[in-house]
Amino acid sequence: MHETNHTQRFQETAEDQEARFKGLKKRLNSSSKYLQSNDMRVTELRQGYARVEMTIDEHILNIHGFVHGGALFSLADTAAGSASFTTGRDSVTLSASINYLSPGRGGRLIAVASEVKAGRTTGVYEVFIYNEHEDLLCRATTTVFFLDSNRHR
Repeated sequence: MHETNHTQRFQETAEDQEARFKGLKKRLNSSSKYLQSNDMRVTELRQGYARVEMTIDEHILNIHGFVHGGALFSLADTAAGSASFTTGRDSVTLSASINYLSPGRGGRLIAVASEVKAGRTTGVYEVFIYNEHEDLLCRATTTVFFLDSNRHR
């Protein structure tokens, strides 16, 4: 079944793929209590791509008044995971690294994740996080492990 899911994505029509991504976006936004409690929202999905936004409020600021690094890391992980789900397979993060480039300020964070490579068992995703002024705040690289749906459900 694992290989079937992997090859099915290449056989989808554009309309089927759009409907699948719309359903996935709805499922992620409505089912994930973590996203809801951290005011994150998946705003766009395409094959190998995700855009996730997060509101900056006092709950995610560090003692200096900037967005806490843990909040940025969590947003990067969420964006990479969302992009990996566009393969049609479930995944978990295997490893991740992040470079913090500028202090997080503003009202909104935007994470953009792109697939570098999705293989048979793992995938690599690159994530850039910006504020609403398009200032680059950080860059992350995430490796995910694709789950065998029959084994992990």
